[in-house]
Amino acid sequence: MTAAILLAHVRAYAAAVRSELADLSPDQVDDLTDGLEADLAEALEDPRGAVATGEIPIGRPAGASVDGAAGSSIIDLTQRFGPAAEYAAELRSAAGLEPAAQPARRRPVRDTFAAVASGLQGSVVGRVRDASAPMRSSATWQALAAFVVSLRPVWWLVRGWVVFVVLGAVQDFLTQPGDQHFVPRTVAGWLVLGACVVASVQVGRGVGHTRTWSRRATAAVNLLAVLVLLPTLVSADDTVARRLAGTGAYPVYLDAPAIVRPENGVVVDGMLVSNLFVYDAAGNPLSEVQIFDDRGRAVRTTYDEGQQSWSLPGVAEQWSFLPGSDDDGRKRWNVYPLSGLPASELEYDALTGLLQPIEAAMPRTPPRPFAKAPAIVGSTAGSATAPATDAPDSPDATDPPTPAPTPSLPPAP
Repeated sequence: MTAAILLAHVRAYAAAVRSELADLSPDQVDDLTDGLEADLAEALEDPRGAVATGEIPIGRPAGASVDGAAGSSIIDLTQRFGPAAEYAAELRSAAGLEPAAQPARRRPVRDTFAAVASGLQGSVVGRVRDASAPMRSSATWQALAAFVVSLRPVWWLVRGWVVFVVLGAVQDFLTQPGDQHFVPRTVAGWLVLGACVVASVQVGRGVGHTRTWSRRATAAVNLLAVLVLLPTLVSADDTVARRLAGTGAYPVYLDAPAIVRPENGVVVDGMLVSNLFVYDAAGNPLSEVQIFDDRGRAVRTTYDEGQQSWSLPGVAEQWSFLPGSDDDGRKRWNVYPLSGLPASELEYDALTGLLQPIEAAMPRTPPRPFAKAPAIVGSTAGSATAPATDAPDSPDATDPPTPAPTPSLPPAP
């Protein structure tokens, strides 16, 4: 009875030791625990072995005293050999094996999904591996695989360039949408491209792969680069083709003066005219002359309502002009010459936001280009002062007479 009970405990203890070695392969467990039950039983049968309290040694009568204490029927092998984990650790150490790894914290949900995914992946990968085994064992496949492996540095460079293009597209989208840049155009762009290429090469060489998150990040970048590579190459080819054909979406601007044709006003030699001076046939200046075109439309030189300053030939100060008025009090901008005021006699009105004459300023005719114009040859008005026969040849005919007084317009309403 005592031997049968002791044998059951030996088997239980040996099973506990084997469970502590479960992380090893079955062959390693068999090598470490071969004959473990026999060794334990033999150690217990040794009458000279140390007797733990409460243990019934083999070869001693039941109930015999041990060191003066009455024997007991309690059998506990851990009192003789220690806990099963410690015994298993001694077996590992004696065989030169690494200590058992600490069990990871259990996450039931994640572990379940991981197990399912691992099983599916293992199943799919296993099937693909088995189906492709004949092809992979061929000499052609081996040569192709070696060639592809030798191209890994090229992929590192391409991956860095793709990351640079993606970063540039994101930057253009967030700041100023425009043509996508495939080649750096500035020093900063070249520095960014160099940093992307260096980082890609270092990752390809295995730098920083000591942590799980870094390996996952590298895998994500590789996947992104593979997905973006083909669209990027197509877009780059299209951009190069458009630029070579001269049909780029964005024109090149050159520093050249733009010629603007005014829609309103009087233009002489491509320059807007600010005022008109009218002379009669004798060359005398006229005032308050209304000018209309062939359709009866008022001919105006200015459309700024007197708010623009004009530079006059031979006059240092700029002038602004004022309209005339008819009997109904309406403004008339076709009454020439226009009267006005120099800039020093105008001030800005904060209430109206317009230029207004200062107090005591009187509108007047600006300086004329000349006091008297040449008389019209053969005209009745000019015959008394400039005969028709002498006008072209006589040097006296071109001398201007004494200037006539210039009438002034009343202040504009």
